[in-house]
Amino acid sequence: MAVPIRCYWILPIILLLAPGMNQAQDAASDSSPFEKLRWVDDAPEVFIQAEWYEPIRIEGVDVEKILTFCQSQWPGLMKKRFGEDLPQALKLMGHPLPDKVDLTLIRLSDGQPVELTDIPMSRNNRRAIWEANQQQSDRPPRFRPSGRPPVKIAREKALADISQFQQQLDNQFAYRHLRGIDLDAELDTVRANLKGAITPAELASQLNVVLAKFGDGHASVSSRFFEPPALYPPFLLQDAEGGVIAFLPDRSKFVDNKHPFILAIDGVSIDDWIETARPEITRGSPQLVRSRGLRSLRSIELLRTRRGMPSRDTLRCTLAASPTDPQPVDVEVPMTRNRPIYGSWPRRPSGIIAGNIGYLRLAEMDEQKVPEIRAAMETFRDTVGLIVDVRGNGGGTRQGLLTLAGYLLGPGEEPWVGNVAKYRLSNRFQPDHLEARYMYRQDHSGWTAPQRDAITAFADSFEPEWNPGDGFSAWHYLVLDQTGEKEEYFYDRPVVVLSDAVCFSATDIFLGALAGRPRITLMGQASGGGSARAQRFQLQQSGLEIRCASMASFRPDGRTYDGRGIEVDIELVPGIRDVLRDGGDQVLDAAIDRIQSSPRGLHGKTQTDFPQASVDPELVKAEADQR
Repeated sequence: MAVPIRCYWILPIILLLAPGMNQAQDAASDSSPFEKLRWVDDAPEVFIQAEWYEPIRIEGVDVEKILTFCQSQWPGLMKKRFGEDLPQALKLMGHPLPDKVDLTLIRLSDGQPVELTDIPMSRNNRRAIWEANQQQSDRPPRFRPSGRPPVKIAREKALADISQFQQQLDNQFAYRHLRGIDLDAELDTVRANLKGAITPAELASQLNVVLAKFGDGHASVSSRFFEPPALYPPFLLQDAEGGVIAFLPDRSKFVDNKHPFILAIDGVSIDDWIETARPEITRGSPQLVRSRGLRSLRSIELLRTRRGMPSRDTLRCTLAASPTDPQPVDVEVPMTRNRPIYGSWPRRPSGIIAGNIGYLRLAEMDEQKVPEIRAAMETFRDTVGLIVDVRGNGGGTRQGLLTLAGYLLGPGEEPWVGNVAKYRLSNRFQPDHLEARYMYRQDHSGWTAPQRDAITAFADSFEPEWNPGDGFSAWHYLVLDQTGEKEEYFYDRPVVVLSDAVCFSATDIFLGALAGRPRITLMGQASGGGSARAQRFQLQQSGLEIRCASMASFRPDGRTYDGRGIEVDIELVPGIRDVLRDGGDQVLDAAIDRIQSSPRGLHGKTQTDFPQASVDPELVKAEADQR
């Protein structure tokens, strides 16, 4: 007798085979479930749906394991990678994330465990985290968790931390003796002013004043108990055409379109406000101090306290039509609870712009940008010139420089040294301490013969302006050469690199390595100046986190980066309207003119022969979300 066949299995198989059915979509590589991210030492705290949490598990994977993996995969970049590359990290761990994730957390307001399900992985979240990470001076302070009272430590414990601070700097700080600062005397002053118990934030401020004198642009003292201002100015400030302009954070307009320049706040000139902030701004290059000083005015409530001025919920802004306007106006401007963010600027995407010129926008130095650089350079093969825009780029890693340099080395041109450094000898640092910066000793076995010859020739004539002396490693070298990738070719047309004072750290290295190279012109404004291989230690009693340089880093001409920055060949200041979304970009226009007037940049064609750059819809959406 025939046995009837029951087909219960058919529908499940159909569902499995149906395209796009019963399959979770993977999260975008540039997405995050966290709306905001901050750190308490090496522990992350995340903001989701109007609450701060301590994350415990993400899709069942322990956060501790993720952090350990990020540290091993990207040494020194654990925090950046956890915040900006979470999907990639989980994928490499064998746990690819779906586009909606389940999270196990502890709510900070009451310590209760919480399970959140189906939290979307959002590109806007990741972009917000990335923008907050752009540079150290632009990062919001770590908040004291809600509901916890201010903490004070006894004088004896503060004194113990000051001694530890001194010992650690003596042991690890590369720029400890760069400027001849008498650390003993500086800390004796701090001790003498210490009359009783003190909050960690107050101690951090006093130690920051000391550390700033050494000129290390990466150095800082931070406290997880720091209390941020309750109110902020509703605008941002920037130098332009001889004065300071005040504009809204969404870059839609000026505070007053008829009076874009701001001369004073509460009757105090902008320069005097910067001087109020200056003690805790590192004594770096003038352009770095100026840039960080203007940005520090977002915390004007704290600066009011330093000047002995009362707290108010408005600002009296003196605005003018020009820096020398004889009839400025006073406008009362209400403050806001939202800290204004500069974000990435300009926001033009990479592409071929008018005149058949390649435009490569590098808003951050990140190894994740290497495929984008190679794809862009492939598109730029037949362009008449290249503009590389690193304005506003606060640093990151060096892969972008290594990648681009391979296209800029012509036939018969030898590899070149782009950076030379020594690191401080300490039991905290391994012999490979600078390998994360792609820097190796002269006897490194991985050099090719041409690279070794380049180092030998360089070392014979290299004279550093400051000799670090004993207690440092041998010299290490960053060598730029062709990479050997099959996509690489020689780009033999003129190249203009655009920079400004916000450029820092790895971007300083980028600019310094390209300065003076054949066919390359630097335009805009000098970079901020900083190269450090920053490392951290924590003070035991107060929990303060200290960040300072572990390497003494030099430009090829022997000058340090810190305190100087990289000069440009052609100096240009932004136009008044260049900070606005629809305001134009006169620095970029000058770069276009430079290339079009170059003998290699004309090729018998005019600007109208070529298309305008396309608009990136993701950037348009991000702008709309920010507004």
